[in-house]
Amino acid sequence: MIIFIISFLLTSCGNKTIFEEYRKFDNLSWQRFNYLNFEVPIENIDAEYDILIAIRHLPEIPYKEMKINITFYLPAGEMRTADHVFELVDKEGNSLSECLGDFCDVSFPVRKNFVFSEPGLVKFKIENKYTKTEMPGIMEVGLIIRKAE
Repeated sequence: MIIFIISFLLTSCGNKTIFEEYRKFDNLSWQRFNYLNFEVPIENIDAEYDILIAIRHLPEIPYKEMKINITFYLPAGEMRTADHVFELVDKEGNSLSECLGDFCDVSFPVRKNFVFSEPGLVKFKIENKYTKTEMPGIMEVGLIIRKAE
């Protein structure tokens, strides 16, 4: 029991993730205009952060890439937005996701070594840019922010 507690404390201290949250889709489909909103409190502006998008999907997903727009609003009112295309398969057609049974997980870096200019609440909006009204096979989408290495 003591070994378990020590192990837990050591791994907790090494965890660089400061925010991780997911939005589930009940019908296993991400609707085109279902914008995902996240609010992240940032306290330490001396650190650099990596911002990632995590996707959980069905193994038989019918697309090779995902198109997403990410907008974030900084505490002082500054807005940053960018379109991203995330590849789901490599050039040979092999999945880039890690699959386990009925689901697959993959994450994509959006920004690396990002420095927030002031502390406060940062708001993120993630938009599905798929050209059809829904993107079937998507189980959930998440936002991960961790201290850069």
